[in-house]
Amino acid sequence: MPRPRYQKPIVKKTSGSDPRWYIMPRIDVLTEQGIRRVRRRIQLGRCAEMTRRQAEQAARQLLDRINNSRQVIENQVRFGDFVKHYLRNYVQAPGVLAASTAAKYEGHIRNHILPAFGHLPMGQITPERIEQWLAQKAAQGLSWSTRCDLRNILSGIFSKAMDWGYHIDRNPVERVAVGRRRMAREHRKLTDDQIRTLLAALHPDVRLIVTMALLSALRISEVLGLQWQDVDLERRIVYVRRRWYRGELDWVKSARSERPVPLPEVIAQELERVPPGDRKPDEFVFGVRTAHGTICRDDRDINQHFLRPVAKALGIYYPGFGFHAFRREAITHLARLLDPFQAQRMAGHTHPRMTAWYTLLDVEGQRRAQQQLQSLVIPDGENLAKPA
Repeated sequence: MPRPRYQKPIVKKTSGSDPRWYIMPRIDVLTEQGIRRVRRRIQLGRCAEMTRRQAEQAARQLLDRINNSRQVIENQVRFGDFVKHYLRNYVQAPGVLAASTAAKYEGHIRNHILPAFGHLPMGQITPERIEQWLAQKAAQGLSWSTRCDLRNILSGIFSKAMDWGYHIDRNPVERVAVGRRRMAREHRKLTDDQIRTLLAALHPDVRLIVTMALLSALRISEVLGLQWQDVDLERRIVYVRRRWYRGELDWVKSARSERPVPLPEVIAQELERVPPGDRKPDEFVFGVRTAHGTICRDDRDINQHFLRPVAKALGIYYPGFGFHAFRREAITHLARLLDPFQAQRMAGHTHPRMTAWYTLLDVEGQRRAQQQLQSLVIPDGENLAKPA
């Protein structure tokens, strides 16, 4: 953060046929290395239109603002300039964010945040302006989840500005409301019969991947990131340490995401069929062998060419259906069978509320529980309409 200072440069006059009053103070500017103080000429007005005394008064008013570091930073540093600095030194810095997270940040900043706020000084981005922007995004059809991402990324930018000394006041995003939660896409729970039918119809390699996601609640990137060194067949455990995201191997999403997970018995039996000589420690466990003999490990391609066509043929496809649907199915069942904290740990979530958000509406499960409760409190065959 720039150190406090007080400066009082002398009012000077330019030469020429139309002289002007000016001062040469040091001001804060944003560079690639951060905020630096440089000497800049600032004109106060034409000598023909103001006296020296008037020029000195104008200089005092201007210096009151310049000597206030906070006001200078907030009102002279353009938000777009700071965001470039933020991208270069945080989002794109090696080892800070996972590749998928960095890609999401860059996309949202480029497509939504910079067009709205990039031209403004940091001090002019207010909670009211942010809420109006989010309301416009809602009117344009952006989902509640995407708007939450935009708010959180914008909040992170200002938090980092505060950490680095560029923005001293409160984070303007702190109390910004996104609006009521409404999902743009349906989260539909499949029936047990639908899941069994889907698994039977899938390519064997895809069936193995889907079963692993369905029984372990792993993210698809975590399934594809598993290497043989992460698999303990004897103890029936996999250690989730890294993820494979569209061609890039990276560490898992968060510290809580790094976890041991029970290896489903049906998966363990399939993996035991792999010859020990083919289980090289740094080789990946899961992949889809195509008709051309190549191994496909991009979740988008697997979804497009193997998973989605089968789901459509079986009549169980819906917009948004994909690998994430199986993680939701797994978490829904785990939340019913385990205590909330164990379900959260197995899913690799940081907060229980995220586990609750992933839990699908399970009408059949609720009906079974309802019937069990009914058998406890109402004797078989009893007629509720009979008189007391």
